Amino acid sequence: MSHPMPPVNRRVLTIDDNASIHEDYRRALCPARKDSTIGALEASIFGASDAASAALMEQFDLDNAFQGQEGLEKIRAALGRGEPYAVVFVDMRMPPGWDGVETIEHLWKADPNLLVVICSAYSDYEWSEVLSRLPRRDQLLLLRKPFDPTEVWQMAESLCHKWTIAQLQLRTLESVNEQLSRELREREKAQEQLRYAALHDELTSLPNRALLLDRLAEVVEHQRDHPDDLSAVLYLDLDNFKIINDSLGHKTGDAVLVEAARRLECAVGSSERGEATPDALAARLGGDEFVVLLRSIGRGARALQVAEQVVASFALPFAYEGRDLSLGVSVGVALIQVPARSPEELLRDADTAMYQAKYAGKGRIALFDAPMHAAVLKRMNLEADMRGAVARRELSVEYQPIVEIESGRVAGFEALLRWNHPVHGEVPPDTFIPIAEDSSLIESLSEWVIHEVTKTIGRWKRELPAFDGHYISVNLSRRQFADQKLPRKIAEVIAGAGLQPADIAIEITESTVMQRPEAAMGILGELRDLGCRIMMDDFGTGYSSLSCLHRFPIDVLKIDRAFVHTQQSNRDYAAVIHSIITLAHNLGAVVVAEGVETAEHLAQLQSLECDFAQGFYFSHPLSAAEVEAMLNNQTRFGPKAAAA
Repeated sequence: MSHPMPPVNRRVLTIDDNASIHEDYRRALCPARKDSTIGALEASIFGASDAASAALMEQFDLDNAFQGQEGLEKIRAALGRGEPYAVVFVDMRMPPGWDGVETIEHLWKADPNLLVVICSAYSDYEWSEVLSRLPRRDQLLLLRKPFDPTEVWQMAESLCHKWTIAQLQLRTLESVNEQLSRELREREKAQEQLRYAALHDELTSLPNRALLLDRLAEVVEHQRDHPDDLSAVLYLDLDNFKIINDSLGHKTGDAVLVEAARRLECAVGSSERGEATPDALAARLGGDEFVVLLRSIGRGARALQVAEQVVASFALPFAYEGRDLSLGVSVGVALIQVPARSPEELLRDADTAMYQAKYAGKGRIALFDAPMHAAVLKRMNLEADMRGAVARRELSVEYQPIVEIESGRVAGFEALLRWNHPVHGEVPPDTFIPIAEDSSLIESLSEWVIHEVTKTIGRWKRELPAFDGHYISVNLSRRQFADQKLPRKIAEVIAGAGLQPADIAIEITESTVMQRPEAAMGILGELRDLGCRIMMDDFGTGYSSLSCLHRFPIDVLKIDRAFVHTQQSNRDYAAVIHSIITLAHNLGAVVVAEGVETAEHLAQLQSLECDFAQGFYFSHPLSAAEVEAMLNNQTRFGPKAAAA
């Protein structure tokens, strides 16, 4: 970086104890007129012409002092005003004060940039002696007394130019150094940002897996030497996050994750019981999985208390764009004990406990133990086996009759997925369906069921006249329902199988509908306009209210089995069922009660004017062949028929 050449600093100080010498300096450096000899010298030295000769008319800004101490004060004063001297002429002998060498030593301490001319008689000091005490040889010249005025002027002129050029170079160097320093600081800042980014999650700014494993390794090493200093790992997974992320979009999902990180930090950094808060590190592993490392907790119960604080902090709804989102969190706890395990094994143990907590009903806490690990391994193996179950033809569809209570006739069937595992045999749906939902397999399985059902209905309509007037209901997964193209896809499947939309009923759970009410109304409306029946499953177990039911295009309400089983022992439940039935009828919908297993269940529902029912009281789920036989026999169900 270059700077423009500044005006030459022509400030000169003379230090001599003789007043006549000062007058000689003044005549040499501040001439009253142009001296032809000096002009010729200037031209020979600088190659100057008329312009250079005119410059010789400029006088120096001359000042003087009679002793070294006085000269030092003037140097300091000039620096204070920002008007430094460029050149100083110093006499070698100035009794009774400092001599020239001592004076120069003090002057250079005050202003290291000064250029100095020593004025000395031949009898003063040897030049070698002067140089031994004044090592700045490039800033030092010798002028022998008596001096020639032209020589004095030439020295002053040259040295003032040299001083000005030196200061320009110094400023340029300082500018370059500043630029280099700035670049170095920016590079260090960039490197620090890279180090931070490498160890922290970009979205939430929490420590990431790399930093967590590093800290966990330190704790494991510490535990080996201090076996009584107990620590723990908490593994967290957000409940229902996939539903929110898939249905409301990644922007909403990211906002939820940021808020989850904030709540987690607050939860592990405070104590509701008045106990000392443990040393905690909250980290995000990825997706909706978080980990808390608790160091020096003293006892295992303390880790469970912190886990409870975390669960409580996630119990409140997440507010986003005027909407309350219900989330929750499942927590697995693994204690770090001797013999210490590797960081990866500890994370796996805590992850295992977290899955156990989630399977227990979500919003739970589970402490790792060996049997738990075996159970999770079995579940992981089931998930792996499920991925190839379709190709290996281990899956099948069964059909449970939906019976009209008044007449006992079969109105339709609910399609239910079954898995016959080659090793474990029949795997219960409540075992493999949650696995499919958590691993994202549910979407492909649901699509397979729809294709199987439509293929079967097509065959029955061609070969089984008794099927006329019946329908099959198919359950949609939450992931499918989040797809805006769902109505078009179902229309294509129905048309491809040569069916009528009325042959298919779409079942969707109440909680899935209420996750995105506005979007749900649109999708359900399109499906209904297509001609499909719309059935709301598990009604009463979610968080909708009867008052908002009219907003949805629902043809059938399916009352959850929990209400049916409790109605006899609790009149309040019977009253709720009656309210649901009355409202549904007023809205033009019908009601199916699930889980009917006894004659008493059926009689109570009949007294409440319920329309349809399904359950083991009528029939277990049937194979396609058994359905064909039932329809051909025109089987009817009722109290007497069931008893027979």
